[in-house]
Amino acid sequence: MNRKQFISILAVTFCMMSLPMFAQSKDWEPTGVWPFINKQFKVATVYVGLFKKSKTQVPCNIHVGKQTLWYSQNDTLLEALPGTVLRVEFPNGDTYMPVGSEQKFGRIVREDTINGRIARVICVREVDRRALDQRGVDVLNNTQNILQSGAGLAGLGSFMAAVADANGGIKEEERPLPMNNAFYYQLNGEIFPATTKNILAHIDPTRKTEYKNYTRTAEIISTNESSMVKVWKDFFLK
Repeated sequence: MNRKQFISILAVTFCMMSLPMFAQSKDWEPTGVWPFINKQFKVATVYVGLFKKSKTQVPCNIHVGKQTLWYSQNDTLLEALPGTVLRVEFPNGDTYMPVGSEQKFGRIVREDTINGRIARVICVREVDRRALDQRGVDVLNNTQNILQSGAGLAGLGSFMAAVADANGGIKEEERPLPMNNAFYYQLNGEIFPATTKNILAHIDPTRKTEYKNYTRTAEIISTNESSMVKVWKDFFLK
């Protein structure tokens, strides 16, 4: 197995088509074994339909790697057909909707009315692919070091134990997945990534210089929820 194949296998570990259901600890985060946004499947209200809209209630969760909705049926996890889900409302108040050309599921962070139309701040929690690839490189290097040290000569069990020990006793597929926040704004019926270029294209033209100065002096982080809500409130609601 070459380096590229090894990294590819690591990167798709969390995209398995059948997964066990189990209870997670309080400090749970998505892992390669359980790559879902929530700790467990919860009964949610799901709005679906390509031509005719309808809603149903079903235990479901959002897969952070594939950015698709999965639901539980007869103790089996199934993946909803991409593009058919319009909105998902979980019992804790979190509401998700598909955004962008890839129809990734984003949590509605804030909802307002601008010019008589619904306007939103939406956050997509997604896997940091670059960090995951780098982790694959690190694991491969650690594995090669272990082999060169002679640990693998004692047998497969000793070798796997040495690999786990290199990760602090945690199996690679059980480690938390590296994640990123990506924000979108919905304005006048349009949903667009909340990047500097897009923000400048949508705010009042007379405030462009103000915005540029604002981002230079204020601590605005594009992956931070409070930062992106602050920009929204200061330049879209005012």
